[in-house]
Amino acid sequence: MPFDWKNFLILADELARKFDEASKRTAISRAYYCVFNLAITQAVSNVGPRPQRTPSHKWCWEQYIGTPDLACRQLGIDGQRMMQRRRKADYDPKDNPRLDDDVLRMLEEAHQFVAHLAGLDPKYPRRP
Repeated sequence: MPFDWKNFLILADELARKFDEASKRTAISRAYYCVFNLAITQAVSNVGPRPQRTPSHKWCWEQYIGTPDLACRQLGIDGQRMMQRRRKADYDPKDNPRLDDDVLRMLEEAHQFVAHLAGLDPKYPRRP
């Protein structure tokens, strides 16, 4: 049975309830990877495989942004924003006094993304 990427979001919810910084940063990362993997699976299914030398995250969000459907485009914009937040959580060593707020925002956005992706016309994203 294939892995259910939504399990990453369940894990992110659990990690967000912990008090340590590592758990909160990891919650942001897992929430993003839930969203990314659901999105790229649908993109590959509709558009075809990504070109080998194209970064997967960049390619994924471009597929959503480059469509005529407004809801699909918004998912791409949201995905790019969540990707930036994930990068900050994974790589920025500076103390983040707003980490609790960032985690809550990320989880809320990830849950909304999953719901909106499920409600998206299944033909999207697609090549114009």
